[in-house]
Amino acid sequence: MSNSAATNRRSKERAFCGLPMEFDGHLGNALDINEHALFLVLGDPAKNIEAGRKGVLTFELNGQKVTEAVKVARVTAAGLSLVSVQEASHFPLLINQSHSGLKYVHHTERETIAHFRGDFSANIWLDFCRIQEGKASGRLYRLDFTNVVHVAPSGVAMLLLLEAENDGGIVLCNCNKVIMKELSKLRAPGIDITFFQDRVADSDHQFAVSVEEDSSGQELVTVRIARMFDYNCRNGFADIYRSRPKNALFVLDFQDTYHVGKAAFGTLLLLNQYVRGQNRKPIRIVNSNPIIRQKLLDMKFDRYFSIE
Repeated sequence: MSNSAATNRRSKERAFCGLPMEFDGHLGNALDINEHALFLVLGDPAKNIEAGRKGVLTFELNGQKVTEAVKVARVTAAGLSLVSVQEASHFPLLINQSHSGLKYVHHTERETIAHFRGDFSANIWLDFCRIQEGKASGRLYRLDFTNVVHVAPSGVAMLLLLEAENDGGIVLCNCNKVIMKELSKLRAPGIDITFFQDRVADSDHQFAVSVEEDSSGQELVTVRIARMFDYNCRNGFADIYRSRPKNALFVLDFQDTYHVGKAAFGTLLLLNQYVRGQNRKPIRIVNSNPIIRQKLLDMKFDRYFSIE
């Protein structure tokens, strides 16, 4: 691919970022980002900010505080569209962070469940090694490839190495036709490949919804959040709140949830934007475990939601 073609392709890429950021003293979270611009959702209305204003955006990248010179392209009730004015922007690095690697890993007594994304190749070797750290041989590894877009020969070699060292079996779930073709040379009796959707993995992305009226007659919608609340849930979650009146009261029950991905934070912000200004009561988040609760607090979500 030529450099110009690569640039054109990259310029169209977008990612749900969800990172907390600050623009000239205004705190917010990046909802949508591409190579040149992002949308910053603000906790408070963007008072005295007009299109064309230049300022500094501050955020963390790889654990370091960085700044980006930006210009306000558009002001809405939810926040600001900001365009980078730097010749070498940090935005592509934020996109790259969300593309490839280990998305989530969960260990039980006998099984390890790992979700990967992007290119499955030697570039994610360190992430791949993480799933085996401190684990004895004989485990079953269930690797979810829902968000994997390419398996390189080095990725196949990584799977064969895991199978040889572990001697417990590997199940590759949710492989699409492209991935199946790339894995066609994989011939190992200890590796089982599941075509399309794995029913166990599917159940991790399901929501339960109940609707009733509160004491004032207002519609109260309780959403039991999926166990894996991530990029794969974005459409299902949006369908839930878009089918309800904008003045409905929402309760998000996280009692079953053990993972919240970056994209999920973006969908939560979209829900907040959907009901913003329709009622005085904030959206309630209940029954989240300590790790998820701390993530919500770290990203300043207590400015948008009532976290109980």
